[in-house]
Amino acid sequence: MYKTQLEVRLGGAGAHGGKGATGRAGALNDPAARDLLNAMGNAVQSLRGMVDGHFDLVRLEAGLVQPDIGAPVVNGILTRMALDAAPRLDGRGLRFSVLPCSVRVATDASLLERILQGFVASTLRHTERGRVVLGCRRRGPDLRIELWSTGRGLQPDQLLALREEIRRPDGAGDPSVIDLGLRLACGLARRLGHRIEVDSAPSRGTMLAVLVPRAADGADDPPAAAEPPGPAGVIVTEPGEDVSRARVLVIEDDPMVLEALGALLGQWGCAVVAADSVDAALERLGPGPQPPDLVISDLRLKGAMNGIVAIRQIGKALDATLPGLILTGDTDPMRLREARLSGYPLLHKPVAPMALRGAVARLLGRERLKS
Repeated sequence: MYKTQLEVRLGGAGAHGGKGATGRAGALNDPAARDLLNAMGNAVQSLRGMVDGHFDLVRLEAGLVQPDIGAPVVNGILTRMALDAAPRLDGRGLRFSVLPCSVRVATDASLLERILQGFVASTLRHTERGRVVLGCRRRGPDLRIELWSTGRGLQPDQLLALREEIRRPDGAGDPSVIDLGLRLACGLARRLGHRIEVDSAPSRGTMLAVLVPRAADGADDPPAAAEPPGPAGVIVTEPGEDVSRARVLVIEDDPMVLEALGALLGQWGCAVVAADSVDAALERLGPGPQPPDLVISDLRLKGAMNGIVAIRQIGKALDATLPGLILTGDTDPMRLREARLSGYPLLHKPVAPMALRGAVARLLGRERLKS
């Protein structure tokens, strides 16, 4: 969208401004120029994140603000990291994968995100090729959020020196051992009471991890991802089932979320029927005999309606038992318990695309096996 708007403006300028504007418009069509602009944009984005992280740390250490400890679903943080980091990693030719996780953690969500941004900044400095994977695994009462990267890795003496710097209590670090991104991450983790760990193998890659306590109300929610691999190689299992040609009904009363879900499912080849209510859904499905293959609904809808009732009402109206998937950003324990007891799978917003695709594929596969 931004590229199109920029080209339109430059085109208009060229009509009045002669060769200079035409030259600029031509530069946008030059792949090398576009790559340079993208690289500059990614560098500015990375620098802005580092500056924001530094100010957060200064305010915390000065006692000007206190961490806002909540119980966020870690998947939301991972999703935002994917949206923020993917363009920068892609610009370096690195393939970036995020493994979704539904666990709740006891932390300040924005500061944990800053820690992970520091991990990414450090990774960008030390990884020239290959893959970067962000994922989680349980460690006792904690959730260990790990960023794996391929690359040259560290020699044993370098790894030992880095671990010593990470354990330093004063936050000062030797810049020849620990870079700014990782130093900021360590400072923020120290203020939150989280522990940072690092592992690495020469010529194989590096792992950065932050250990975050699991929230009491999320202790029974299992991670939705396979465990990240060791430094010998990064292998990610991504949902690869075919979901194309499925007819999917989406019920969501937030227009922006509805549009985004429709676009994402459409990219996977699904035929999407989008509606903001049960009545609108039945109207758009039409009188045809073929019910949808799957209904995806927000938990909270307009009025007293909720997604569980919506899926059941549509199934009753169509005289069909419909597989359903509930999406929610709700944190009310009673509502979440109701959703879990409904028998429909539950995903927390914001939903990572891989988690959504995996759930859709599993539900469609289950129904196809029945037919």
